[in-house]
Amino acid sequence: MKHIILLLGCLGCLFAGCSEPSYRLTVSIYGNGSLPGDTVYLYRFNEETLQFEKGDSAMLDDRQQVCFTGKYTGPEFVCGGVRKKATSKFFMLDSTEVFAYNVLLHEEPNFFNPSGYKLTKKYMIVEGGRESAILDYYQGMERLTLLPDQLKSGDTFKEGVMMDMLVKFPNSRAMLMILNNERKRFSMDRLGEALSLFDSPELIGHPLYKELVAYREAVMKTSVGQVVPDFSLPSMNGEEVAIRSFRGKYVLLDFWASWCGPCRGENPHVVEIYKEYHPKGLEIFGVSLDNNKEAWVKAIADDGLVWKHGSDLKGWQSAPAQLYSVSGIPHTVLLDENNKIIAKNLRGDELKQKIAELLK
Repeated sequence: MKHIILLLGCLGCLFAGCSEPSYRLTVSIYGNGSLPGDTVYLYRFNEETLQFEKGDSAMLDDRQQVCFTGKYTGPEFVCGGVRKKATSKFFMLDSTEVFAYNVLLHEEPNFFNPSGYKLTKKYMIVEGGRESAILDYYQGMERLTLLPDQLKSGDTFKEGVMMDMLVKFPNSRAMLMILNNERKRFSMDRLGEALSLFDSPELIGHPLYKELVAYREAVMKTSVGQVVPDFSLPSMNGEEVAIRSFRGKYVLLDFWASWCGPCRGENPHVVEIYKEYHPKGLEIFGVSLDNNKEAWVKAIADDGLVWKHGSDLKGWQSAPAQLYSVSGIPHTVLLDENNKIIAKNLRGDELKQKIAELLK
């Protein structure tokens, strides 16, 4: 395995006498695979769209370094990326001097990572202000989930770590981002408790906080035991397929996309389940988060997905994805004969076992 060290160093005032502080970001990349002329990007978090957007870029010089400069306007979320290789985990630009160190790993390319490169948070160290220290502390605690005695209880352990940190580091932007990224690990009661620990007007008014509140409210409406909200989608042939049309049968809603590697990897298991349990009364409705119809239709044919499908071709803005608060795929929702939610987000053997219990 090849190692390329990505050094993102630091933000500082360029001139002591300037009225507004400035930053200088130096990026150094070392190791096999990093070459002079490689393009390095700085991505910045847009608080309106809640997405990272590509910003400045520069090419590695003969010393394998690039520099970014600009005005420092306060704490913000950023990340670095190497063209056609990988993008780092986010970190905080939270002082006029920040150093972030990353390790870029290279291995044999595979279906899930065609480039073979990945920047892992396991090797990320950040030195900067308070928020950077909080992130670094969290990532250190997160690595403990890889220990053998924590693997089976990883989600519970992470939830406990985050709750402890929210108490220890109140009103932290970094913790707000972590909470948003890890929200699927929380029960809705626990998420409500976590949100109640923020009391800063600035953070309560932050788009990430509002996003979490909206997410919790939506999930409560689609929790286990609730009757599923109805929706309809155009099929590949343009005919509308509505959830209510499946009433009277057990139904698996399968949120996926042709571009989603884990989804494509899970499809053979879903095909196996359908072959075994469709004769016993199971229906599957594939809800695609594709934007490209041709790619969607081709993936259905290539993977042998013979059940009903629908998509509005709006990607993550798909109406059903918004309705069901889908923040990651593959995502499954299992319904009973009355369209009541029985289980959510089961995969592989767990999904098959649950369906076997229902359709004995």
